[in-house]
Amino acid sequence: MRISKHKIISVVLCMALLVCALFMLPTSAGAAAGDTIYVRLNNGWSQVYCYMWNSSSDNNATWPGVKMTATSTSGVYTYTLPKNYANIIFNNGYSGGDNQTADLVYTGNGGDGKIYNLQTGTWSQYVEATTPTNPTNSTNPTNPTNPTVPSSGTTVFLKNTAGWSQPKCYMWNSGTDTNAGWPGVNMTHVEDDVWMYSASKTFANCIFNPGGDDGKTGDLNNIQSGYIYNYSTGQWSVYDLSPLQVKSYTAEPAGTIYTDMEVTLSAYAVSTEGGTVSYKFSVNGSVIRDFGTSSSTTWTPTAAGSYTVTFDFMDSVGNENSRNLTLTVSSDAGVTKPIIKKVTPAQDSYVRKGTTTTVDVIAGGGATGTNLLFYKYTIVDPDGQQANTAYYTLNEVYNFVPTKEGTYSITVSVQASDNSVATKTVNVTATSGQIPTDPTTEPTTAPTQPPTQPPTQPPTQPTTQPTTQPTTAPLYHGGDVNGDGEVNIKDATYLQKYLAAFKGYTVSLAQADVDGDGRISIKDVTAIQRYLAELY
Repeated sequence: MRISKHKIISVVLCMALLVCALFMLPTSAGAAAGDTIYVRLNNGWSQVYCYMWNSSSDNNATWPGVKMTATSTSGVYTYTLPKNYANIIFNNGYSGGDNQTADLVYTGNGGDGKIYNLQTGTWSQYVEATTPTNPTNSTNPTNPTNPTVPSSGTTVFLKNTAGWSQPKCYMWNSGTDTNAGWPGVNMTHVEDDVWMYSASKTFANCIFNPGGDDGKTGDLNNIQSGYIYNYSTGQWSVYDLSPLQVKSYTAEPAGTIYTDMEVTLSAYAVSTEGGTVSYKFSVNGSVIRDFGTSSSTTWTPTAAGSYTVTFDFMDSVGNENSRNLTLTVSSDAGVTKPIIKKVTPAQDSYVRKGTTTTVDVIAGGGATGTNLLFYKYTIVDPDGQQANTAYYTLNEVYNFVPTKEGTYSITVSVQASDNSVATKTVNVTATSGQIPTDPTTEPTTAPTQPPTQPPTQPPTQPTTQPTTQPTTAPLYHGGDVNGDGEVNIKDATYLQKYLAAFKGYTVSLAQADVDGDGRISIKDVTAIQRYLAELY
């Protein structure tokens, strides 16, 4: 009897312990009401939406979900949950391809101050969400939210895809002019796998390394302040996490510039908040072209010396940015080789079919022998046939009449008396219609056009392979410049880098000649942007 009683008590106690254990089991960190979702908008989208669901009839909103809100931290957007949800899709207001992530399981990933990185497709702890100040010890490095590039010295960034725990940067101009002894100076953690180092003076070369020779990069020469080096690809690019991201700013020719030589200034920036970008170009504080949507202009220096070119950017939602480029202009006095400084009409100009077109050349150099320069003009018509008989003369001006509509190739050859030759080719379009005007007079304030809104007929249920595409009109021609099967902002960026002569970027005429003029130019970048903004 006593034994049975003990058995009953034991059974009761075991059941009680089991019930307590069940109640005390840890629950997964799911999405609860009041949770804040963080996402890092760093993949080229101009906006980000959050779609969450438990089932097809239990979601936070109809597709594409709720538009996330920008924070004071550049590139970081948030959304506060009204209730528990298990699944999530981030998207840019559209469906399919690069417009949305796959179906993500939120439970156990998000919440608890975590942030989703759209570029890497990973969740990580978001320091700013959990602590008011950033830790500074070596195991949890500082995380500046919006790093700035000092106006002096040299600042470089490293995309640390090698996973080094503490990258170092060694800089030098010569064997006795370095930033430190080998292996250099510790870099500062910026965000995710990006690290930063700023030197107080200008250096021309650097090596990134993990603290020694193992895995170090090669000698990186002619480095530019404000650029980031991707360890995996070996490519440099402009680093920017601001709402108005500067992607490139260049001067052409990239080599030696002489007095009276026409210099083409080009820039490209993206508004992550959907604004229309305007550009301003200045040289030594004097405005060459005021704010307008044209992303390039020309400048002709008349005196030798050092010049600071300022590229100012502004978008229609109030964001601003700026970059500087230092150019050295030399005199061509005493230069023996011929130099072509300017050809009119310029590249990508329009001329009228059936009307005389005057080709005017400004050249220099040729300080040898007789000090004479000889000029030859070769005209190729839209059918690829040479349209003239080319031979050298002393004439700096040449006239021809385009008889066909389409692109004419004009090659100018300038020869010095020692038989050295310089050549330059420009392509112009002959038309019998209205000739587009060059927008030299543009608004001095940013356009007020609102950002493009997402489509109003979205899918009603998330899928990992959606088929609905944005309902925009087709491009004139091509557009998938990087060959990933989609036409998006990545193609505009890729083409801009190709035009800026970044190493490793190749394009085909079939996909890059978006405006159909037979040539690849900055106009094709603009055509892609206009397509994405649904302006066609």
